[in-house]
Amino acid sequence: MNVLKHIYQELSLLGLSHDKIDNLKEIRNQNGVYLYRIKYKNKDLVIKYFEKDEFRREIKYYEILKSLDIPIIEVMGYTENTLLMEDLDKSLHYRLGIESDLSDIEVAKALASWYKKLHYEGVKFLKNNDRRFYKEIDYITKENLELIMNKTNTRDNKVWQLLIEHLDLIFLKIEEFEETFTYNDFYWTNLVVRKDKKEAFMFDYNMLGVGFRYSDIRNVCSSLSDEAGNIFISEYGEINQNEKKIDEVISILVSLIQACKRDIFPNWANEALDKVDNGELYKGILNIL
Repeated sequence: MNVLKHIYQELSLLGLSHDKIDNLKEIRNQNGVYLYRIKYKNKDLVIKYFEKDEFRREIKYYEILKSLDIPIIEVMGYTENTLLMEDLDKSLHYRLGIESDLSDIEVAKALASWYKKLHYEGVKFLKNNDRRFYKEIDYITKENLELIMNKTNTRDNKVWQLLIEHLDLIFLKIEEFEETFTYNDFYWTNLVVRKDKKEAFMFDYNMLGVGFRYSDIRNVCSSLSDEAGNIFISEYGEINQNEKKIDEVISILVSLIQACKRDIFPNWANEALDKVDNGELYKGILNIL
């Protein structure tokens, strides 16, 4: 595929004249998602082009979050395939995240405010909209549990019989939780911070979907330092302990399923596999029955 040809076609649809476009440079190219930096009439912009339909949902998410007044990167325009956004590397007020943000308590406070607003607005939005969104919980099927057993060579572990016998009950318990938008993909590489640290928010919404609040809290705090994590939780507010109990099981299963769908089992999933072998997953299931 001639990517540049498609990029220029998208820029035309966005109303940008080709003769005023300078310095079109590729930033990233991964899984059919292309990121280019451009300069247009002395403005620094980034264009994100989605070759595959499955990833274009991110365009809709930007639109929804903006309508809910949730802080996002400024979007200058979009088409069915493309987002045109400000270039944060050239921003006067914001910067991209850095690894030390994971231990910065000011950033942790600002992040908690963003997640709290995402979850609050997500609940209201979903109550009034019946469209279908990505859900991590949808990974958990009997077929995918078979995949884990086969690929990890753990079929003889007693945890699988316990889980399969009670899977419907676990799903019923999950349905009792209030659904909201969950970001699902926290890391400093997806982070935007205002230069005075009074505001922080996430970008790249390909993994954003619907779930329950605690899955995001765990997802964030697993990367933050202990101090920053405690500040995040304190700033966020009350945690639903029943959500926490179920998330301790669901997060292990989702990690293993995602890992087992790859050709080579990734190192980041070894911790989840250890929890199968050492009985922690088994105890977690008993804890929610």
